Amino acid sequence: MAETITLTECPRDAFQGFAKFIPTDRKIAYINRLIAAGVRRIDFGSFVSPKAVPQMADTATVFENLKSPPGLYLIAIVANLRGAEGLVAANHKFGHVRNRRIHAAGFPMSVNETFQQRNTNRSLDEAWQELAEIAALCRREKVELVVYLSMAFGNPYREPHDPGRVVEFAQRARDLGAVTVQLADTVGVATAAQVGMTFATVQAAVPGVQLGVHLHASPNTLREKVNSALKAGCRLFDSAIGGIGGCPFAEDELVGNLDTIQLLPLLKEAGIETPYSADGLLDCAAEAQELQRKFGAGGAPAA
Repeated sequence: MAETITLTECPRDAFQGFAKFIPTDRKIAYINRLIAAGVRRIDFGSFVSPKAVPQMADTATVFENLKSPPGLYLIAIVANLRGAEGLVAANHKFGHVRNRRIHAAGFPMSVNETFQQRNTNRSLDEAWQELAEIAALCRREKVELVVYLSMAFGNPYREPHDPGRVVEFAQRARDLGAVTVQLADTVGVATAAQVGMTFATVQAAVPGVQLGVHLHASPNTLREKVNSALKAGCRLFDSAIGGIGGCPFAEDELVGNLDTIQLLPLLKEAGIETPYSADGLLDCAAEAQELQRKFGAGGAPAA
């Protein structure tokens, strides 16, 4: 019997970082198309300051208008307690609709001080304090906590990178109640060997936590990074159709997300069963390509 895997589709990465604003109705239509194609785990939006990231000011409206089939799992990014409160408010406002719920709050925690400042305008000490408050709110509201460890494989700032710090941060996130920790190759600097080694090391240190990867990779490095993660035991991947996304708060040269369409056959080759097929996502891929052509590439702050 083939192994199964969990995939998170990340349209938020594109919406948040495109050069031009995508109209709210186009966002809603695109995510609903993903849902209609069978996608059931989606990083769909961010509850963040509209001044800092105006592209995400409509996240509550997008949420209100999404289809809500059984099994749909929605993740929204929050950068501070106010964002988490916005997520909770949206759940309360639309909770009367069957299955319409944001199940998880995703918090970006960098292992690198510079990127935490750039990404959330907080020092690492301040970010940990904020995360503790967010975790407490999530527990009260029965919202799961996902922590993204940004710069988990290195950084572009010529600052020392310590893999031991990734382990420490994963353990701290677990102790605060994170059910999922994502190791993020924020700017695509990781080698395949680093991906596998770091994943295996962290996994051994945080048993009981769902551990995944949020990799950024060019088409020519995607296969080796994915295979390395798989061999290390990873069974949770973030990806985005067309590879759209990246992080403009990191550096000038953006490296896109794993392309879902390219990822699916790699998983099949490895004997791993996926929740949907590349053929079933072709309409979504065409729409992703059109959105990228019309609104311009960019990237998303978060992971």
